[in-house]
Amino acid sequence: MKKFLALGLLFGLFACGVQPEKPRLTNANYEGCEHIKNADAQFECFNNKLGTYLADAYIYPEAARSLGVEGKIYVNFVVEADGSITNVKVVKGLDALLDAEAVRAVRSLPKMIPATYNGKPVRIQYTVPINASLK
Repeated sequence: MKKFLALGLLFGLFACGVQPEKPRLTNANYEGCEHIKNADAQFECFNNKLGTYLADAYIYPEAARSLGVEGKIYVNFVVEADGSITNVKVVKGLDALLDAEAVRAVRSLPKMIPATYNGKPVRIQYTVPINASLK
C-alpha cells in the first residue's frame, strides 16, 4: 500500500508539472577560480591553475635525468570536504623516482575549495597526468 501511495504521489507531481529537484554537483575549485559563473570555464580555470602549480612544484630527480627517463605519470588524489588533499597515489607510473616526486608535488597542493553536492561540501576524486620531460 505504501509503494502504491508513493507512486501515486510521484505521478501526481509529474502530472501537475512539478519536477523533483535534480541533484547538483559542483567540482572542487582552486583559489581564484570561484568567481567564474560558467561551470565549464570554471573547470578549465581549475585545470589550468592545477597544471601550472604542478609544473612549478615538480622537481625532476637528477638520478632520473642522468638515465634519460621521461614520460607521463598519472596520480590520483581526493579533495576532502574541508579542501585538504588526501589519498595521493600513482595509478600509472613510470619510474620509482619520478613517481615519488609526482606524489610529493601533488601532496604539496594548497587547500582547495571543496566540491559541493546540493550545496553541501563533499569529497571528490581526481586523476591528473604529470608530464616528466627532460625539455
